[in-house]
Amino acid sequence: MSRHEHGIGGGMGAFAGFKAEYDALDAAYRDGSLTRDALGQWRTRRLQAVLAHAKAASRFYAKRLASIDPAAIDASDLSALPFTTKDDLRDQMLDILSGGINDAIFYYETTGTTGAATPCPRDKKESYASNLQLRHAYQDIVAQDFPDGHRPVIGILGPTEAHSFTDTLGAIAYDLDLCAAKIWPGSPIIGFDKCLSLMRDLKIEVIATAPGQVMTLAKEAIKRGLDPKRDFSVKVFMLSGELCTPELTANLESLWGAKVYNSLYGSQEAFVIASATPRDHLRPHAPNYIFEVVDPETGAHVGATGRGELVVTCLVDGVKPLIRYRTGDIVDLTDDGSARLFDALRVQVVGRVKDAVELNGRRFTAAQIESALMRGVRDCLGYQIVIGDDQGRDTIVAKLELPRLAAAERKALAERVQAHVLEALGAECTALVVDDLSEHVNMGGWIKWKSARLVDSREARAANADDIELTTADLLSRLKSQ
Repeated sequence: MSRHEHGIGGGMGAFAGFKAEYDALDAAYRDGSLTRDALGQWRTRRLQAVLAHAKAASRFYAKRLASIDPAAIDASDLSALPFTTKDDLRDQMLDILSGGINDAIFYYETTGTTGAATPCPRDKKESYASNLQLRHAYQDIVAQDFPDGHRPVIGILGPTEAHSFTDTLGAIAYDLDLCAAKIWPGSPIIGFDKCLSLMRDLKIEVIATAPGQVMTLAKEAIKRGLDPKRDFSVKVFMLSGELCTPELTANLESLWGAKVYNSLYGSQEAFVIASATPRDHLRPHAPNYIFEVVDPETGAHVGATGRGELVVTCLVDGVKPLIRYRTGDIVDLTDDGSARLFDALRVQVVGRVKDAVELNGRRFTAAQIESALMRGVRDCLGYQIVIGDDQGRDTIVAKLELPRLAAAERKALAERVQAHVLEALGAECTALVVDDLSEHVNMGGWIKWKSARLVDSREARAANADDIELTTADLLSRLKSQ
């Protein structure tokens, strides 16, 4: 039986009907008139539609949901539904889709940095609902940070291959009647020379990119004799793609003299899950998902809020709705209980389950490690952490790129960093202020935070790797000789 016999996609008529219903709910969500009961009814109605759609149109979910009656499931209790995991996405590939590729309007893939690249197509409904919530974030932040009627130019610095970043931001700029320049320096036809020239010539005031790229842009500008604060017009950075703690945010703001927002949290496979507010909180997209928090080790239900691994269930019956999808992200999800739902929920992403690092018998998230290292650090163009061991004790070598720092200031900074890391992480630290780091370090947003900025030589030795660049001792001796 063809998937199209189920009416997958449905053409413009199906989209128009969905859009009308969604827009009405979103308007109430934005103006504060949406009640919790009305949101619950929406979620249950949309959940049942998603379950019926996925059960009928997805080979994977047809089996996984075989014993499930969609009409019997309420949004307040998803315990009867099985989880969907990243391994499921890798194992099932196209079979997880609720429809075929020709039912989508975009084809994307994951980057493949944490396993095989998996297909992430989107149909019109999925793209519209996801983009609209992110558009609210851009609209509110532009209104707050720029004069009335001012139309800042947005520079989009993200992958232009089978990745959603530039399409999403380009569509949002179009809807907000703002000029967007897609100037990713990783493109072979752009590069850093042209990227920086366009930033200056177009007087670009908003840059959308990853945190590491913000440091790289500053580094490349300085190499060309430019001052990021004086010679550019950037007033706002909208960050995505990787972790950015408050400590790293303060460092980025020191480099550019610009406001930095964590603009969104999401993934290729699950779309944009949360977006920024003018107060720089991440707002979960309540109309688009049911949120759960589970214990990352056992999968046991923690609640609709709390600290643990985030699980999302998509409420748009598109080409790739995910049901009880374990994101692999550790979050703090809170609800202040206020009547205005648009501002009630907040999510703080503190790291990935698989990126947790054990140091001397204690486990730390990526955020805790970055915060310990970057506390009080300013004008830093990049960092890297190398974990090793010394006679059974885990140790850290921290490299910080500050080429313009005087020798006495380098020594004082290194001592402060060592004290902060020891206090926060319980590991002896050797901090080294260096003139340059390898080029891949700041590409974390488009590679992987842990791959780019953290080298665990303990893991490499345990795996008997032949390509370890340096042991901790070798690293120390070479850097100290520079």
